[in-house]
Amino acid sequence: MTRLLPALFALLFSLPAVAADRPFERPVVVRVDVDTSGSVVGAEAVGDLPEALAAVAESATRDVEFEPAQVNGRAAPSRTHVVVQMRFEPGGDDSVSAKALRVEPAKAVLHPPVYPARAAERGYGAHVVMRIELNADGSVAMDRSGLAGISLWKGGRKLEDSQAYRDQYVAEVMKVMQHWKPLIEEVEGAPVATSWHVPVTFCPPGRKSVCAKIKADAPTATGRIAKDDGIRLASLKPAAAENADS
Repeated sequence: MTRLLPALFALLFSLPAVAADRPFERPVVVRVDVDTSGSVVGAEAVGDLPEALAAVAESATRDVEFEPAQVNGRAAPSRTHVVVQMRFEPGGDDSVSAKALRVEPAKAVLHPPVYPARAAERGYGAHVVMRIELNADGSVAMDRSGLAGISLWKGGRKLEDSQAYRDQYVAEVMKVMQHWKPLIEEVEGAPVATSWHVPVTFCPPGRKSVCAKIKADAPTATGRIAKDDGIRLASLKPAAAENADS
């Protein structure tokens, strides 16, 4: 799925900051309505986007299939979010082509936390997994959210017994969690409280080999789940992650 849009529109995007004459990629969040068969019956790009870009992203979700949401084992209509990865390529006539590459499950996106200065200077790193509890309106319930797991590193070695800078890492992640941008989940027209395990990696600056080891040891984020045991959220079928440009 490809459309042309004026170069001016593409230049309005701040993520990522790139030269106007180079291809670049950026994600677009799309809110989708899913029926009881798992088909998408409505889509709306999230955010203040040019109409042409929003149309490309929304079109990419039309043939995506979901495992439908459930209420007490019964399939139910729902509203959820996906991420459409887009690629932009400048043309020779002051235009930019926008192409939907693939559709992915929505991810927990946190602003990068501040790296504890002393830890960074001394080459310490960490992999932190936070449990984010979300209210039905999508906001973070800070009193119920917190640390789910942590591993501490130095010089490419995992520190099994050390607690070096542990509290500082957690405190910095908690600060950015307060600014979570709500993504509301709905099942049968009602918003649902959810939970998410989100990994955050602190890589020592300029130490690529150490970063590689920390990331290799890090688990991926778990899917978002409903807090009500009787509700299961809609989830993308594996085939949905394939190239969306047909």
